[in-house]
Amino acid sequence: MKQLNRILTSVENTLAVATLAAAAVIAIVSVVLRNLTGAVVFWAEEATIYLIIYSTFIGAVATLRSDEHVNIDILPVLLKGTARKAITLIGRLVTIGYMVSLAVLSWMLIAEPFSRRTITPALKLPLWVLELSVAIGFTLMALRSLELAWRTWRTPRDEIGRDVYADELAAAGFDQSDLAARNPNLDGDRSDR
Repeated sequence: MKQLNRILTSVENTLAVATLAAAAVIAIVSVVLRNLTGAVVFWAEEATIYLIIYSTFIGAVATLRSDEHVNIDILPVLLKGTARKAITLIGRLVTIGYMVSLAVLSWMLIAEPFSRRTITPALKLPLWVLELSVAIGFTLMALRSLELAWRTWRTPRDEIGRDVYADELAAAGFDQSDLAARNPNLDGDRSDR
């Protein structure tokens, strides 16, 4: 699993940086040429938009890698030990199902005849080239979701969600010792007893 994590991280980072850097270079060169020479690079806007779309889907994978997507984490924060691990695993399985479904649907979309026949206005590329960003993004997110589920499965139950709890306290301006001092019934230990 560590090798899969390294490979996915390398692919995600390379694609995200390359697409965003290419979009920035194209946009800057286009603006400089237009202002200095009056020349208009007619395809620059479309290329920049498409590259930013690619970087968005790849960036979503990197966000998933850090487990920083928007989620409702009230149950993992309130539950302890085995229950916390179980609800976290259920969430991971739902995420896997969602990502796999969208990956399959996006690959099916690329296979549709209109995706091959429809051409983009400026670059004259088939539409499937743009749709490929969705398929790549959700395929990588499905793989990353599997890796996160495996990581959750292998993590001891008392360590699941500990960071979430600390993050919630920090966001409110507290740490566990502050909470324990205000409520003597809490000792800061959120594990099963």
